Amino acid sequence: MYQEIYQTLEETGKVKTAVMLSGEMTGKRCMKKDGQWITDGDVWTPYLEQLDEIEETKVIQTGGVRILTEVFQKSPRLIILGAGHVSCPTAKIGKILGFHVTVMDDREEFLTRERFPDADLLIQGSFEELSERIPVYENAYYVVVTRGHKGDSVCARQILKRPYAYFGMIGSRTKVKLTRERLLEEGFTEEQLDTIHAPIGLPIGGQLPEEIAVSIMAEIVQEKNRRQTSFADEKIAKEILGGRSGVMITITEKQGSSPRGTGSRMLVEENGCVYGSIGGGSVEYEAIRHAASVKCAEVQKYNLSVSDNRNLGMICGGTVEVLFERTGCL
Repeated sequence: MYQEIYQTLEETGKVKTAVMLSGEMTGKRCMKKDGQWITDGDVWTPYLEQLDEIEETKVIQTGGVRILTEVFQKSPRLIILGAGHVSCPTAKIGKILGFHVTVMDDREEFLTRERFPDADLLIQGSFEELSERIPVYENAYYVVVTRGHKGDSVCARQILKRPYAYFGMIGSRTKVKLTRERLLEEGFTEEQLDTIHAPIGLPIGGQLPEEIAVSIMAEIVQEKNRRQTSFADEKIAKEILGGRSGVMITITEKQGSSPRGTGSRMLVEENGCVYGSIGGGSVEYEAIRHAASVKCAEVQKYNLSVSDNRNLGMICGGTVEVLFERTGCL
């Protein structure tokens, strides 16, 4: 399933998966794609409703089974709708922070390379064309900064019908209120509208366009980092998508001071080549050695304490639990 996971991640920027860590089903995986869970048989049926509610990487215990849920995210896209005075510094800061930046506006004179030298994509056209001009992407952060509540409403009704990681609208409380009332009249629910950050940005008292841009991007970064996600190692993804196989090694839980957290992983090929890392040191060394003996899937726990001779003898202390999966086995 790892090939499908990384392929979906390339296409949408976000993937949710789950893997069993106990019992005979250890190593069984499922993933969510296009709003539906892809599973192998009915073993996952009792757990899917609970998995739907989880939006971060962590281990849960349910129905006597331990499950690692993982949310992978990569290549965040910042989509700025409106090319006014706040948009310019927002695009610049977004690019500095590693976002792929798109700016859309219906005014050709505003949407120029002179004003947006750092943007990856400039789209000139009516906001009514948003759904046709901007592809659906789960790891997308929408910033609506049009010149009036009419443009805000046009953008909002389209954004609310697609997945997004963040949706914020600029404007006074009156402007936001008018837009909200209009959307409610059109049939959108209070729950949907409560996902909109409006007025946009953290309340840092900004007045200048640059200060407002800082508050917008600060809120986006805060939202982006609010939940723990799994690191999508580009080297591992490249090898898996290129058809490489071997043993995938993933940290499922840790206690103490181990250098890498839950979701960190590495791929060990049959020829001994290693991609990625679970933190180096004794844990990684022992995990690489053990990989050769893995038949299908299993969980191992490593003790980092120096209290006796049955451990890895590290001063930091604590424990690290690791999942071994032979790719293509399950």
